[in-house]
Amino acid sequence: MLASPDPFPHRAGSEYVPCGNVPDSTLMSYRDSHLEKGADYDLALARDPFDAYMARREREIVVAILARLQRAGVRRTLDFACGTGRITQLLDGVAEACFAVDVSASMVAEARAKCPRTQFFIQDIIDTPLPIAPVQLVTAFRFFGNAEDSLRARVLEAIRRSLAPGGYLLLNDHENPWALQRLLRRLVGERAQADLHHWKLRRLLRHAGFRVRRAFGIGLWIYRAKLERPDVLNSRWADVLELLSRVPFLSRFCPDAVILAQRT
Repeated sequence: MLASPDPFPHRAGSEYVPCGNVPDSTLMSYRDSHLEKGADYDLALARDPFDAYMARREREIVVAILARLQRAGVRRTLDFACGTGRITQLLDGVAEACFAVDVSASMVAEARAKCPRTQFFIQDIIDTPLPIAPVQLVTAFRFFGNAEDSLRARVLEAIRRSLAPGGYLLLNDHENPWALQRLLRRLVGERAQADLHHWKLRRLLRHAGFRVRRAFGIGLWIYRAKLERPDVLNSRWADVLELLSRVPFLSRFCPDAVILAQRT
C-alpha cells in the first residue's frame, strides 16, 4: 500500500458523460507504428514548435507530481511505451527502482543511453507480463491519444496488473478532439480521427479500475496557427496564458492534458 497522507486530495467535480465510441476500423493501428522510429523521434518532436512546447509543459507538470508522489512513498516506477526515454529520464533520476518497456528496439536503444539506472524491457506487456514485482507508479505518454479503442482497453488492463493496490497511473492525452483549436477548425470543415476526449478517457479509466485524481491541462490558449510560433510559445505571455489551462473545468478543452489516476 502507498504511504499517507494522500498527495492529491480528491476534488469534487463532474464525472464522465457517456459518449459513443469511434469504431476501431476508422483509427490507425498504433501497436507497431513506431518500431523503426527511434533514431529520428526526438529530432521530429523538437523540430515542431507546438510539440516541443507541449513536451516542455508536460515535463514541468510531471516533475511537480513526482515530487509529491515521492513524499507519499512512491519508490518503484514503470514507464510504459517509453519510446526514447523522454519521461523515463525523469523517473530514472528519482525512483529507487525504475523500469521501462516498449515494443520498439530502436526506441529503447535511444532511451538506454539516457537512463543508466533504468532496467529496460523490449516486449508487449499485453501478452507477457513483466518479470518484476508490482510498481507504485506507471507512466504512459503519447500513447492513449493515438491508440485504437481495443488496444487502449487491453493496455489499461495490463497496466493495472503491473500496479500495486492503490498505485498511480500518470498519462497524457495529446489528441483531444474537444480542444478549443480543434473545435474551431471543425467549424470550417476540417475533419480528424482523434476521438479521445476528456469524458471518454474517464470512462475508459473507470472501466479498467482507475479513478481520476487530477487533470492538468496544457495549451488552452493556443487556438490558432499564428500562436504556434516559437517567439509566442517561448514568451512571458505564454507563461501567463498557460494559467488558464490549469482551471480544472477548462482542462477538458485543452489540446494536451496530463492525468493522474489511481488504481481502485
